[in-house]
Order: sequence, then C-alpha cells, then structure tokens
Amino acid sequence: MCTSLTYTDTTGQPYFARTMDFPTTTPWRPIFLPRGYSWPTGLSFTRQTRYAILGGGRLPQNFASCLMADGINEAGLACAELYLPHAVHYHSDEQPGTVNLTPQGFINWVLGEHTSVTDVLTDLANVTLVAKLWGGDDQVYPFHWSLCDRSGHSVVIEPTTKLLTAQVNPSGVLTNTPVLARHLANLNHYLGVTGSQFSATTVSAAKNWLKQQRPLPTGPLPTDRFIRTAIHRLGTATLTPEQVKPTLLSWLAEVSLPYVPERESLSHNYTHYRSIIDLQATTYHFMPRHSAQVRTIPLTKTMSTTWHVPFIYRAN
Repeated sequence: MCTSLTYTDTTGQPYFARTMDFPTTTPWRPIFLPRGYSWPTGLSFTRQTRYAILGGGRLPQNFASCLMADGINEAGLACAELYLPHAVHYHSDEQPGTVNLTPQGFINWVLGEHTSVTDVLTDLANVTLVAKLWGGDDQVYPFHWSLCDRSGHSVVIEPTTKLLTAQVNPSGVLTNTPVLARHLANLNHYLGVTGSQFSATTVSAAKNWLKQQRPLPTGPLPTDRFIRTAIHRLGTATLTPEQVKPTLLSWLAEVSLPYVPERESLSHNYTHYRSIIDLQATTYHFMPRHSAQVRTIPLTKTMSTTWHVPFIYRAN
C-alpha cells in the first residue's frame, strides 16, 4: 500500500510526498475544493470548509462528493491518509458534544478548518471517529494520518484508542500497518541499533548504511518500504531545492507497486500516482501511473478567493 515522507531542504523549505497505492475502481486525480464547500460527513449532517484545499482525490461511484486522500490548504497545512488495518478503534455511534466524523472525512476536517498542525492538535481531543459508511464505500476503512505544515511541524495521528492523540514522527516516513512505534523499532533492528527508540544513533546508522552501499530491503511489504525510504531520507545529505523533486520521486519509485494489466480485473492494488507537495509554495505535483510527466498545480490566492465550486482535474 502507500508510502509517504516529509522532508526539509537546505533552505528550510518543507515538503510532503507520497505514493497512492489504494485499490479503487474510480481514478485518483488532482481535485480542488473551495472555501465554503459543504461536504458530507457520512453521518447525519454536513460540514463546511473555511479554507480552500488542493490534493489527490476521487469521485466514488454513485456519490456526488469528492473523497480526498491527501492535500494542502491555502494556509500551507498538509495531510494524507494511509491504511492501518487491524489496529484502529472507532466509535460505533456518534458521541454528543463532540465533532463526529467518519474516517473518510477526517482530511476534510483537518484541511478545511485549520491553519497549522498546532491548530489541529488543539481541536483533536474533541473529535470522535465513527465507524459508519461514507458515500458509495462498502466498508469503513482503517486509516492513520500524516500531517505537516510550513513550520516543519510534523505529526502522525493513529486511532489506536478511541481518544485521538498525535505523536511526532522522528523518521519523517510512514507506510501502512504496523503502527509508527513498531516501524521505528523495526528500523533500529534492521540497522543493528540497540533498543526500539529512534535516536541520533539511528540516524548515524542510516548514514553509515548508505555510505557502505549495503543493500536495502525490497518488496511490497509496508515494513520493507518503510525501512528503505527511512534509510534514504535519514542517510542522504540534505537536498537542495533543485534536488528535492527528482530525488523524492526516485525514492518513491523504488517502493511503488507495479501495474500488472492481466490482474487489473481482480485488483487495483498498484501505485496509482506519486505526489509531492511544496508547502511553502502551496503547490501540488502529481505524477499518475500512466505518465512520465509531473503535473504542477499551484493553489493560488486567486483560486482560494474566487473559485467557488470544486474543480476535478483530468487524471492524466
């Protein structure tokens, strides 16, 4: 499934990048959601965005609202969902006096109503995630989320208990199951670092690993993709702004899931797109599977202030 990372270049400029590997029968594509957009929560009410959003999403079958998987808002806050099966705990019903959301709508709440990671964390304890179907989906999806903003503040939110909390992600990398703490322990074990806690020794070991040109793990397992991407990110000298986009796309290509045409009727579980978000420039770079070209779409002030309806870009 998906692989993501946050990154800061030599000038201090932050980025977010990811592969989208989630199987679906409707295409993922860039989508713009305006200020004041009323979106269905999947429950008995709708909510309305205060900030414009640009990111990767899709239109589910037989449903008129967009499902977002990642994106950035006009304030420079980014958020992405990744799959976390066998680890989440949602409420079965709405809870009075709280902000009730289905997991599929969590990104809309984050990006549509907040300007920073700190802003989200201030509200987080008030949120109830409810295990209800959203739109045309036939199941309630288990997610965890990676958030970052222009200050470089980056956290992961994992609903492993019904009370939502956030944790700093020192590796800057996130894939699917297991939870982040287990990923970090696996990384230490692979690098030969004692203990399960991420530390300066972990970073030093990653640098030595690349310097010695030791092999990196391969294959589609989330644990292997996490370790490979984390060693690249931690062990490589800090990239210049000119190096960021080609390097991050290359790292993501190494952990992308191949498209096998003869299997498409059975599974859409391949890398549908790679994306890079430039948080400072509020720009979304989108590279679909069937193209070698990166589409660059800025979220401009004009879009935020004068575009009043969603805009769904072509998938290619």
